[in-house]
Amino acid sequence: MQHVNSYYAASANEHAPWPQLNDNIRCDVCVVGGGYTGLSTALFLVEAGFDVVLLEASRIGFGASGRNGGQIVNSYSRDIGVIESRYGQDTARMLGSMMFEGGDIIRSRIEQYQIDCDYRPGGIFAALNKRQLAELRAQKADWERYGHQQLEELDAGQIRQEVETEAYVGALLDHRGGHIHPLNLALGEAEPFASSAGVSSSSRRSPTSSMGIRRRW
Repeated sequence: MQHVNSYYAASANEHAPWPQLNDNIRCDVCVVGGGYTGLSTALFLVEAGFDVVLLEASRIGFGASGRNGGQIVNSYSRDIGVIESRYGQDTARMLGSMMFEGGDIIRSRIEQYQIDCDYRPGGIFAALNKRQLAELRAQKADWERYGHQQLEELDAGQIRQEVETEAYVGALLDHRGGHIHPLNLALGEAEPFASSAGVSSSSRRSPTSSMGIRRRW
């Protein structure tokens, strides 16, 4: 099974095929699914000394992990101010720290494993009018109360330098945001399993899992 036809699949880094599961094997932990969650979980486990097998039925990054927009955005579906007003400061502080932890993990993986995924730091929230700009200022103030000091307000001239359009009256630049090639990030997180000593593999296709990667550190 090939990746779904997309820009990301067409521009994916070349890599050797991973082995297919062939027979019964034993391990400390079997991780099912070669998306971001499975890959990151497997890497954390092997770094902690566990014998890990990762199984994927299709391709590494076959689903949403390999076809999303590639944006590292420190946010949920509700702003931190809404979370605070509904659930209190303690919950907002806990969830706020988790927002940043995700992006930090991605950046650490890219650096640690030298993943070529076109990482670019920074993300912009643009305002089309003064009302939207006021909302961005309020969000900035909310985040700063929780320790996020890497947000920068841009005026109309500054946002024009970034995106070369006069459509926006201002913006908020999140220096802890970023952009990646999502499929290449997934492939890069799988590569440490296949490119280092300690990999055991097989070649027969299983009805439920077409690929098996094993790693002992």
